[in-house]
Amino acid sequence: MNTLKSVFSKIAEDKTELAKHEVNLALADELKEIISEANRIIDLQQDGVKWGNKAEKEYNEVKKLISDAEGITRGAIRQAANLKTNSDKTFNNIEKAAKELGLNANEVKGYAEAIKLTNKMFENQNELNGWNEFLKKLL
Repeated sequence: MNTLKSVFSKIAEDKTELAKHEVNLALADELKEIISEANRIIDLQQDGVKWGNKAEKEYNEVKKLISDAEGITRGAIRQAANLKTNSDKTFNNIEKAAKELGLNANEVKGYAEAIKLTNKMFENQNELNGWNEFLKKLL
């Protein structure tokens, strides 16, 4: 009977050892899967950081470009307004002086060209104002 007990005890031990090995193998497979997934996710995270850095750099460059463009359009609008004020005074003075002399203002050298250029400048103002408003909204 002791022999039988000893045999059954040994079988139980072997079964326990076999069950332990099966559990260890299952856990080892799960660990391999965790390692594989963790490595994949770490690579994805590193790509995310790289793309985030690139996006930040590009965003800062675009933001500077928008700021520069807004400043240029604002400056051009302001300078055009100043020139209009000054040119209107000059055009009026030329027209008065030409009339007093019995001349047509267009006969004064540079007058016709100055009128033509200031008119062109003001034709550009509407588009420029639109761009300036758009750029200000982006800032």
